[in-house]
Amino acid sequence: MKIGAKVLLLTDFSQVSGYATDYALEIASKLKAKVEILHILNTPVDWVKLAKEKEQYYPETLRAIGSAKSKLNSVVEKFQRAGVTTTSSLVFNFGPENVQDHVQKAGSDLVIMGSSGLQGSKSFRVIGSNAQRVLRNVKVPVLVVKKGNGKPEIKTIAFATTLLENQKKSFLILKEFAALLGAKINLVFINTPYNFVETEEFEKRLEKFGNTEDVTLINALDLELGIIFLEKKNRPDVIVTAKTEKFGVSRIIDPSFTENLVRMYDLPVLSFHI
Repeated sequence: MKIGAKVLLLTDFSQVSGYATDYALEIASKLKAKVEILHILNTPVDWVKLAKEKEQYYPETLRAIGSAKSKLNSVVEKFQRAGVTTTSSLVFNFGPENVQDHVQKAGSDLVIMGSSGLQGSKSFRVIGSNAQRVLRNVKVPVLVVKKGNGKPEIKTIAFATTLLENQKKSFLILKEFAALLGAKINLVFINTPYNFVETEEFEKRLEKFGNTEDVTLINALDLELGIIFLEKKNRPDVIVTAKTEKFGVSRIIDPSFTENLVRMYDLPVLSFHI
């Protein structure tokens, strides 16, 4: 499996979606990828099944559709001017939880979206519900962007990993992705008291993982504090996680490490689903 051959960019035309657009353009240009830009519009009726002659009864919806199409065309033109093959899709009453179906039908191998992180102090932010549902449901890698810093550059990628076998496939895919971007991967192992790993076990895992060139070992009280230290010390451009599925009520009371990263930090987060 590769990532980045066909990118799906989710947009609501907000400022943060603009930041995600910049990352999508940078990645697609370097990887020579095709891009589909998807906008979801909620309508008061089932617009797809609505008879053409009845559309006139919903003037506000017609204006919203016209505006969305115009904005989509503007984004498409931005990509096409950069030489990126791009299409757009406008879908109606389509929840974030349905994005996986679209990904499967379109053959997308990377989803890029923006997330505001919503309001509140850094300690009490709530992840945007759209980003949360996409992260939980989409099976291909998802890049969540929260802030823009001029032209985005991805030169250093920090992969926060357990160094266990179930994350090795994601690492191999990431290596190829990073090579195409011209980026360097830093393997980051955060050792916490709750899941403490002794030196001998750490070295065994690292040897099996097959990469010892650039490794950072961080001892911290929890994963989130480890990421704070990582941000200060290494200043990566993107943080990568490989997450496992959570089910039922545990999704609500115990968000994944990936969701916590998106909620608490401003760095782009690339999530692999394992």
